[in-house]
Amino acid sequence: MTSKTLLTDLYQLTMMAAYVDNQKDDDATFDLFIRKLPQDWGYFIANGIEDAIEYAANIHFTDEDREYLRSIRLFSDDFIEWLKEFRFQGDIYAVPEGTPVTANTPLLRVTGKRTQAQFLESALLNIINFQTMIATKANRVVLAAGDAKVVDFGLRRAQEEDAAMKGARAAYIAGAVATSNVKAGKEYGIPVNGTHAHSFVMSFPTELEAFRAYVKTFPHNATLLIDTYDVMQGANNAVMVAKELAARGQRLGGVRLDSGDLAADSQAIRALFDREGLSDVKILASNDLNEYKIAELRKKSACIDGYGVGTDMITAKPIAAIAGVYKLVEDGDGSKIKLSAEKQTFPGKKQVHRVRDADGRCLYDILALEGEAVAGEPLLQRVVKDGKRVLPRQSLPEIKKYALASVEKMPAPTKELQATPYELRISPGLERLVTDLKEKYQRGENHDS
Repeated sequence: MTSKTLLTDLYQLTMMAAYVDNQKDDDATFDLFIRKLPQDWGYFIANGIEDAIEYAANIHFTDEDREYLRSIRLFSDDFIEWLKEFRFQGDIYAVPEGTPVTANTPLLRVTGKRTQAQFLESALLNIINFQTMIATKANRVVLAAGDAKVVDFGLRRAQEEDAAMKGARAAYIAGAVATSNVKAGKEYGIPVNGTHAHSFVMSFPTELEAFRAYVKTFPHNATLLIDTYDVMQGANNAVMVAKELAARGQRLGGVRLDSGDLAADSQAIRALFDREGLSDVKILASNDLNEYKIAELRKKSACIDGYGVGTDMITAKPIAAIAGVYKLVEDGDGSKIKLSAEKQTFPGKKQVHRVRDADGRCLYDILALEGEAVAGEPLLQRVVKDGKRVLPRQSLPEIKKYALASVEKMPAPTKELQATPYELRISPGLERLVTDLKEKYQRGENHDS
């Protein structure tokens, strides 16, 4: 079985072999950032940072890895032997996981020997792009839900196990209160939540018998799925079961709607439950929900206490991917800039500064050269020094608390359904460097763009 080290693109290895062969292994710095925000998104929730740090700090080629590379007959024996001692021995600066950031903001800044820093690219992008996308989508769903709770129901629609696991973690960080994914609950400590399927109801002669059977096994806070046949008949059966539970000193936790007119049905069911003295029984909803549908339900005054959100949240539908990239910004020859149309980069080692008002609310960020005197607090902090982790891994509850507190401080327009992008300003020093490099290359001096 291969290690995670080979989770890379072939060209990372071919470039590394060429660097070694040509004795070009000087220090180099790369930035990992996301080029642009999807439509309606106001910011990204930086996610996957902790996993990225762990990957970089523990990378090595196993004997099996090297034997596989030898078997494809592309690399020299000397290079295969050189890989035996390969480790990342450089520095990484990162924004804390859960930080809201805008487009073109470095989430990671990696400095090390060119072979080492370059090789990290593919895996770091694989880790951070997906988790950041899901965390941001989930946060949009959570904001749309207002005071109602959001539960991750995405396991069965995720792109295999890794997406289901990392997606559940990302959604929890971004504000979901629980997941239906039991393995994610076990591995990450996320609360697990669920009800039963329509097939359970259909397995008994009547819906009422099915409900009674379920609460017999789970007599405290069970949730009943009430739309298998007729939703209002299901609600009446739930009332009957709730009263039977109450007579035994037990209680029904809630009911779930998975089809139909969720707004109108929830209002009718809430009225029924309140008339029957069941005001504490919650109404939950699912059925291909997303932030737009949830916002519309709230606009219609739906009486829904919680949402189970699956496909659209675990896949970030309709956003197939986000444009995270990893670009060279400095090496032994000085600052580097890419001038390709619509893909220009910002050169040099940089820091991101967050500017706040007197109440601590975010106003905008400034992207500045490292050491440049600008306003605001620096976001990038050194997490890896000489290849060793220097900041302890944060626990999931700590990351979630930080993320939600950070979102709370973001400008209101960035959190709307059709959001205004959070502002990133470019410092005077960085603007001058960009201008100088453009003029240099326009004069025809060689550069690598």
